[in-house]
Amino acid sequence: MQELKAEKPIESPAGTNVVSRLMELLAAEGFTTEQSQDEWKEFGEIIFRRDEKISFATGETIVIFTRVPELNERILRQTSESVVNTYKAKSVAQKVLSVLQSTTVYHCLVVGGDQPYSDVLDDYIVRSGGATFIPVVMVPEINQVLYPQPEERVGSVGPRIEYLQFLLGERRESVNMHRLTIQAFYVLIGVVVVLLLAVGFSFVR
Repeated sequence: MQELKAEKPIESPAGTNVVSRLMELLAAEGFTTEQSQDEWKEFGEIIFRRDEKISFATGETIVIFTRVPELNERILRQTSESVVNTYKAKSVAQKVLSVLQSTTVYHCLVVGGDQPYSDVLDDYIVRSGGATFIPVVMVPEINQVLYPQPEERVGSVGPRIEYLQFLLGERRESVNMHRLTIQAFYVLIGVVVVLLLAVGFSFVR
């Protein structure tokens, strides 16, 4: 199990926008990137990754920053579909363990301007093939971060959103974003075992 390093929320330093602050926090949490800040400034995209150990399975947490001149429903829909297709399970082994949803992808869409973004992001959360895609909108000019707010906060998506909020100092309680996923997996194993035993007893009779 990946142990989270952050122990308390970090206040926003004066003069630091939320995008660069999150990038610094990700580096402190063990995320790495093969791209430079110069590439981010020039091309408008940078990807941070961290390997995860979830029970006996391996996974990955990915944070993608993409600069977009404007944001609308079509862009949100297209990006969610394309990103999930990139990171969902491909091999047979990955598909078998996809119930763990071991790949988490945060897509931070960085919007220019000084107008707050207010559209609801809940409909763009996607869980497919072991990958959980979570869109996050950032407006650095006004330090706004907009997260999805799914009604069911106890599922596997809620803790993932709360982890990002914890990193940015918006939550004081630490978050193990994989705990509920692992619990659900063991419950599923228990159900399968019970069914197999029931089938076995039916043959004995």
